[in-house]
Amino acid sequence: MTLLLDMINGIHKFLGYLDISPKYLNRAYTILSIIPTAYILRIIYGLFSNQNYVQATLYSIGFLILVYFWVLNIVYYFLDKNMKGDVTQVFVKVLPDEVFNIESEGIQTTQIDHLQTEKVQIDFEEDYQLILADYLQTLISRDELRLQPLKNGFTIPKNTLYPYYFIKKRTNDRYTLQIGTSYGEMTPIGTIQWQEENTLTPVGLFITGGDFVKNNVKYHEPYSLKLYIKKAASQEESVTSRQVYRRQKTK
Repeated sequence: MTLLLDMINGIHKFLGYLDISPKYLNRAYTILSIIPTAYILRIIYGLFSNQNYVQATLYSIGFLILVYFWVLNIVYYFLDKNMKGDVTQVFVKVLPDEVFNIESEGIQTTQIDHLQTEKVQIDFEEDYQLILADYLQTLISRDELRLQPLKNGFTIPKNTLYPYYFIKKRTNDRYTLQIGTSYGEMTPIGTIQWQEENTLTPVGLFITGGDFVKNNVKYHEPYSLKLYIKKAASQEESVTSRQVYRRQKTK
């Protein structure tokens, strides 16, 4: 049994190194789960043969539970469907949305905020969402954007960066935001007014919206973009940093 667990752990690490798309990774795990499930069946046979009926019954219950979830995974990951007898949907209805990481605004920026960043206002073109949706479909078809299974939450994971964008300076206080499916062809989709003294230093252009499921209902939120830039350190922060440095130096 230990050898079997070591083998499964080794396969898990190998698949992790390959950085496979979550959809196909879950399919691979579903197929691999046949190995421990079949091994438990072998244990049950041995227990019944040795007349250990109590242990055999307990293992049989565990085996049936594993088969149940294996069938659920087969239907979901290979057929993109949910079975009527899916007990996991009961937990979805009972537990709060925060447990399943449902994102009301399409993207949670808590981790981004810790990086001393600020969101920039963009004056988008009227049809920019159509352009964005078209470009995203192209990037998804080329596997340049990773998707997660449409089970509960958004298909595009939170804090996903748009891969190809460029901010071009037009005047001292005016910039143009361009996106594309490669750096060879870029399309302007909006302008940025920036009158601050510090330089506009982008941290990332993040994708929000798309298909998502909440309370077992599928929705579609229009794709949009959020631009975050590096926040300039204030004079007060600089003084505090120097004080901390001095205290550490005197210890």
